[in-house]
Amino acid sequence: MPDLAQWALLAVIGVAVAAAIGWPLLRPGSPTVNFDRQAEAEARTLRHRVALDALLDVEADRRAGSLDDASYARERAEAEARAAETLTPSPVEAPTRTAAPGHGRSLVAALGALIALALLVGFALPGSIGLGQRTVVNQALADAMSREADRQREIQRLLGLFEANPRDAGVVSDLADAYLAGDSAEDLKRAAVALQILLALEPENLSAYRRLINAYVVTAHYDDAQATTDSYATIAGPDEPDIPFYRGLIAFRLGDSATAVREFDRFLALAPDDGRVSMVSSLRAEAAGELPGGSAAPGG
Repeated sequence: MPDLAQWALLAVIGVAVAAAIGWPLLRPGSPTVNFDRQAEAEARTLRHRVALDALLDVEADRRAGSLDDASYARERAEAEARAAETLTPSPVEAPTRTAAPGHGRSLVAALGALIALALLVGFALPGSIGLGQRTVVNQALADAMSREADRQREIQRLLGLFEANPRDAGVVSDLADAYLAGDSAEDLKRAAVALQILLALEPENLSAYRRLINAYVVTAHYDDAQATTDSYATIAGPDEPDIPFYRGLIAFRLGDSATAVREFDRFLALAPDDGRVSMVSSLRAEAAGELPGGSAAPGG
């Protein structure tokens, strides 16, 4: 149990915190926060991101052959115009001022008392549930939040570079990687669009093919994954282990056990020392019904 001096110190801290929080209430004419400006700024950022996504979609449609020269030029010009328009900031209004409420001092005193009481109670609780013990911050969660904030900043930076030069393959590749680092379906969708643009710029970029197939498989777009694998095969050649690996994986996900076993066997023959051998062997055994108590996947 903490001694009286520690309790008194906590009370002082509580009152100080309350005073810091409530001081603006005691000042006549204290400025109030204009949340409308913040909301408008966030909305403008969102509109700009949507406009840039539309620009990516135009490039993807062009690569897919769904736009002729005239339509491509028109839609690209419109998308670029929208992107430029959303960059224009809205006029900033001056902050408004309101008088402090008459009961501000009472509110500060009550707030200080409550904070002090909460600190004292928490500090006096048993160590297993109290605040007096050394609290271990969930560092993993904090690190994850920090990494996500860094990723979003990097995406915004790369989108700016892409807008300045849409034909910079390095920027497009980095943008795809930044999206792939996310774990949402929307991230993977945007990564796929970026990788389609990259392949339009560099048709023989094998890494882009692999990343695009992975994105399609993860999001269960198996028809797109199969079509991209076929295109990859024409570039990489018949002895590239990635081809039977992806074909086997797609077949396995679709429940076609016979095709999965055949393609996995070919992969194991082509790349017996590949780092994916253990995973492929396990998937092959499952597709063939060779696991203990297992049976062949549907379609075998």
